[in-house]
Amino acid sequence: MLYVTRHGETTWNAAGAVCGRADVSLTEKGQKQAKKLAEDVSKLKIPVTKIIHSPLQRAKNTAQAVADKLQLPLEVDERLVEMDFGEYDGVDALDPMFQKARREFAVRFPNGESVLDVYARVVPLIEECLADQDNVYLLVCHNALIRIMNAYFHPMPNAIFFDFFVDNTELVIFDPKNKNF
Repeated sequence: MLYVTRHGETTWNAAGAVCGRADVSLTEKGQKQAKKLAEDVSKLKIPVTKIIHSPLQRAKNTAQAVADKLQLPLEVDERLVEMDFGEYDGVDALDPMFQKARREFAVRFPNGESVLDVYARVVPLIEECLADQDNVYLLVCHNALIRIMNAYFHPMPNAIFFDFFVDNTELVIFDPKNKNF
């Protein structure tokens, strides 16, 4: 099993802004979400032995709450950093130009990345985690990355891919035995 969660709410999430590589902080609500996630993971007795997070502070702070509760160390992995939305970082997430640009798998955002770029960097990490039979991982990262991970485990048409959304601190479980190819 691979456990994955999105960071707690940020100021930009609350404002409805595209939140890519900008290193924005958690809101008070986001901090509470992180603590609740830690409680939930602990109560569910999920056998996490390693926690890896994105280098961005919103993911680190969310991961830290879980690590403190489970008494586990944290690891950072640059491959979990949020997708680089380039010039769209900070714009309204409903901006028509952003919505059009985000549906192009192979086209990089201006001064940013493409979905395929992110897929190429995150899949090796997924496969490393799955190959490690001695540990159970919790990855703390971002919505775009979890969307891409979901597509890795469950190939789907583009329209479904882009509609996939993970709430802040929602816990997603990927079971390699249920991987669809």
